[in-house]
Amino acid sequence: MTVHTPKLLTPEEFASLIEVAVASPDPIIPAAHLTKLVTLGFVVLAEKGPIVTGDGLIRITESE
Repeated sequence: MTVHTPKLLTPEEFASLIEVAVASPDPIIPAAHLTKLVTLGFVVLAEKGPIVTGDGLIRITESE
């Protein structure tokens, strides 16, 4: 199930989501942002580092 949550992220957290998308496997983002992104299902923690999920990609494109 895809959850559309356009208002759940602050601008800084949204920037962190984009950072994960473009800088994986070593994005430099605050731990609290990463925790929230994982909790919301926008990012998963894989062996090679954090990866943006399909829902995370949808969230990024919804803001464009």
